[in-house]
This record gives sequence, structure tokens and C-alpha cells, in this order.
Amino acid sequence: MSLQDNATAALGWATAREQELQAELAVAHQVRTLVEAKMAELQHPKCENRRAQERQVPDVFVALRIANLNTELTEVCRVRSLAEWALAPQGA
Repeated sequence: MSLQDNATAALGWATAREQELQAELAVAHQVRTLVEAKMAELQHPKCENRRAQERQVPDVFVALRIANLNTELTEVCRVRSLAEWALAPQGA
């Protein structure tokens, strides 16, 4: 494979993966909103379920997932930029 073929393949992959990651991030942000709402509900003074109040795992998990998706998205964008650079005309 030539450099141009490799760069074209990398660009295609990076573009598709970037779209997937953005969709996953949108869902993760929606899940975070739901988890925050449920945690607020559990912390209401009339809530009997004290054990559920003590479990903060869902919000931590969602925050970590969002951070990981953001990191991967940054790396994918770097691959896309490198592929675009490799495909750019040499005199530009």
C-alpha cells in the first residue's frame, strides 16, 4: 500500500470512529443527567433508602466513561489530522 492509500484508509476510519464516539458521548451525557436526577431523588429527606444514598458508583462510572470517550476522541482527531496532512498537496 502506498502512503496515500494508508492515509486515505486512516482518514476513513478516523472519520467514522469520530462520529461513533460523538454519538456515544451524547448517550453518556444523557445517562449522566439521568443518574444525577436519580441521585438527587435518593438524597431527598423523605427517601427511606439510605443504602442507595451511600452508593455513588453510577455517577463515578459515568464520569469515567465520559473522560475515557473524550480521551479516545482526542486521539482519533489526531489520527484524522495526521491523515489529512499526509493527503494534502505537497506545495500547500
